[in-house]
Amino acid sequence: MATPGRDMADILRSTELLRVARADTIDALAASARIRLLRRDDILFLEGDRPTTVCAVAIGTLRVFTTSLAGTEPTFTLLSPGALVGELGVLDDLPRSASVAALRTAEVVEVPARAFRAAYDADSAIPRRLVQLLAERLRALSDGLADLTYLDLGGRLAKYLAGEADRLDATTFRLALTQAELGQMLGGARQTVNQTLQSLTAAGLVSVDGRNVQIHDLAGLRHRAVTGTPRNS
Repeated sequence: MATPGRDMADILRSTELLRVARADTIDALAASARIRLLRRDDILFLEGDRPTTVCAVAIGTLRVFTTSLAGTEPTFTLLSPGALVGELGVLDDLPRSASVAALRTAEVVEVPARAFRAAYDADSAIPRRLVQLLAERLRALSDGLADLTYLDLGGRLAKYLAGEADRLDATTFRLALTQAELGQMLGGARQTVNQTLQSLTAAGLVSVDGRNVQIHDLAGLRHRAVTGTPRNS
């Protein structure tokens, strides 16, 4: 499947890490790269794999997850177009710390590990930018741990929906995740997620039809996330 109107250099340049790279760095990476198509649930990396590639998401959504001893697969985060994944494993040459799979049909640009390490060593803008991104990831991880500690599922779900509205710059959108997948990411069973969505609907904050969401009161949704109660209660 081709990526209409975009070549591999454009896709690599669009990522948060490589947008600071020199033009010759991007050209060298693109020359060594290939496009890979992933169908729903196809695995890109498996936890424990040797790190042989770095991938830029061109189309679709990927999920990052681990597999527990009980067989559950909690989702850590979602990767959208413009995300780069696998760079840390390539740089420290340790086995993959998590698995990555296609949530829906997706397309990635795969760069061989050797080519990525050569670019990292040759272009000083890349390691400087990586430090900034690692700091952002650490803050996001700290926020996520705090949410699990201090927010109930309703608060976490309200925060997630408000974040999606901000990310998409829209108050009407389609969720990338099913309710079961939302539960895996937010820490709740599918039935509990469904009940929580119903409570947010009853409070007049949102309306939900399948995976289609309309936010009626974005400020109220943020208030619910912070305080655990609707604004009028």
